Amino acid sequence: MPSQDDRVGSGSGPQGPVSELKQHSPVSGPLFYKSNVVRTLLEPATERGLTPVSGPLSAPEAVRSGSLANIGPISRPQASLAEIAESPTKRVPVVIKASLKRPDPAPPPLPPDLHKKRRLQIKLLGVGLLVAIILLALFTATPLGHEIDLGNFSGRSDGSVLTGQNPGSSNPIAQATATAIYHRKTDGYDPSFYGSQLVGNGSNSLVWPLGQCTYWSNYEYHHLTGYWVSWNGNADQWVTGARQAGWNVSQAPHVPAIMVMMPDVQGSSGYGHVAVVESVTGNTVHTSNMNWWANGGGWNRVSSVDFTVGRGIYFVWHK
Repeated sequence: MPSQDDRVGSGSGPQGPVSELKQHSPVSGPLFYKSNVVRTLLEPATERGLTPVSGPLSAPEAVRSGSLANIGPISRPQASLAEIAESPTKRVPVVIKASLKRPDPAPPPLPPDLHKKRRLQIKLLGVGLLVAIILLALFTATPLGHEIDLGNFSGRSDGSVLTGQNPGSSNPIAQATATAIYHRKTDGYDPSFYGSQLVGNGSNSLVWPLGQCTYWSNYEYHHLTGYWVSWNGNADQWVTGARQAGWNVSQAPHVPAIMVMMPDVQGSSGYGHVAVVESVTGNTVHTSNMNWWANGGGWNRVSSVDFTVGRGIYFVWHK
C-alpha cells in the first residue's frame, strides 16, 4: 500500500493541507485518505484521445480593457438568393388540395350572325314586356279596369249613384264600355239601401237610382196602376218587401204586375232584376225593362224582353 507521502504532498486535506499531488500519470478511481474519499481523479487523458499535460497550468492572460469606440464594425458575409433558397430553414409551402374533377371547358363564342339574332330577340322581348306593363297600368287606371275588377266591386260602399262614366276621359268608346259592364254587374242594385228594409204607405215614390231596373219598375207600375212601390231594397229583395207591404206574391204570371228575378236567373245579375209585365203568352212573359243589355237596351234605356216562367221568377202586384 503506498505511503502517505506517495499519495499526497504538503497541503490541505481532510486531516491537513495538501499542496500538490504527486506528478505521475493520472489514475482513474477514488483516492482514499484514512478510509475517507478525498477526491475522484479524472480518467486518464490517453483514454480520451488527448495528450496528458505535465507541469503547472499557465497563468491566464489578463483581460484587455479598451474603448468600444476603437472596435470597428463587424462585417458579415452576405448570402446569395440561391443559398437562401437552398437553406434547410426555408418555409414549407402550403399546398391547397383541389378537386380532382376537371373544370368544364368554356363554351365557344357565338358566331357574329347568331349573336346579333340573340340580341334582337332579347330586345324584342324587353319591348314586349314593357308594352304589357304599360297596357296593364292604363287598364288599371281607366274606368274599364275599375269596373270589371273580377267581381270584387260590389258598389255597396256608399249611397251615391254610380254610372260608370268618367267625365275626364276623352274616349267615348271606353266610357260606353265601362258603363255597360258596370251596369250589367249592378243591375237590380239600389245604392240607397243600407241593409234594413223599410216599408212605407205608398203615398209617395221612394228614391230610386235613375237608369236602374228598380227605377223603371216603380215608375212604369205607377203609370199603369197608380200605385208606388212602398218598400226599398235591391231587386232580389222585392219579394220580401211586397209580402211585408201586403201585396200579392205568386210564381204564376199576372198582368199588370212586377216580375222579380232572383240573382243569376236567366241572365240577371247578383242583385236580381225587376221588370214590368206587359202581357203573357203561355209560359212566356213580355216585359218592359231598363238597364237590361239586350234588344237595344242598357242603362237608362227601355227595352222589351221576353222571359220564361220558372224557378226564381216571381210576380208581385197591389191588391
